[in-house]
Amino acid sequence: MKAINKYFLIALAGVFLTLTACSDDIEREPSPVPTDGIQAYVYADATSLTYLPNDEQSFVVKVARQKTEEAATVHLSTDAAGVNLPATVDFAAGEAVKDVQVTFDIPIGSSLAVTITIPEEEGYVYADNTVTVNITRDYTWLNIGTGVYTSSAFVQSWPQPIQRAKEANVYKLVDCITEGYPMIFTLSADNQTLEAWELQETGYEDATYGMTYYSAKSMVRNGNKLVFTMQLIVSYNGGWGSLGDYVETLEFPEGFDL
Repeated sequence: MKAINKYFLIALAGVFLTLTACSDDIEREPSPVPTDGIQAYVYADATSLTYLPNDEQSFVVKVARQKTEEAATVHLSTDAAGVNLPATVDFAAGEAVKDVQVTFDIPIGSSLAVTITIPEEEGYVYADNTVTVNITRDYTWLNIGTGVYTSSAFVQSWPQPIQRAKEANVYKLVDCITEGYPMIFTLSADNQTLEAWELQETGYEDATYGMTYYSAKSMVRNGNKLVFTMQLIVSYNGGWGSLGDYVETLEFPEGFDL
């Protein structure tokens, strides 16, 4: 048996060498090298940025070019609202990369995707002529203690750390259903009614439909408890589907004046 394997491997190696030799004989045409235009591209060192309320609202993208022999001007544009972007970037002869500062003005607690584009005719065929930077202007979160969260959807109850925004009556449930997935909601000034609960990922993935999301249908306050009627939602056929309504209860820590 060992002899048969030995001869088989020798024969196989011969076939491999033959195929390799044949493949080496194939001539491949090199990719064309662009010679016309500015050949510019744009990129960012980080494409997801979070800012605290007192942070400067700005970030930097880099505009670069392949051809550097002569001076050139690259045009930039964005359709993001509240964003200030230089319309042009001027390169002196020999300059290859420029830092471009982008400033913005968005409300605290909001997010924005900023896409910056170089015209196609000025772009470099082997690099990106667009870059998207996702920015979030977050609240200042203050710890108010640990309450209790009871879920009818997941049939569990657990200690729940709770935070409140310094700048608004917005609450965050840290690592609520799943670690790394907070739940954020807004109450009225008197804490009696629910003003906002955006569709949010729970972190739990259904075996059939994938990621599940929570959407609040209503809320009732009962002393230091908030009782939510939640809808568990999944993405389905390009839209949304419901896995049912559930009652979720959040009890605030003893001593906290809700």
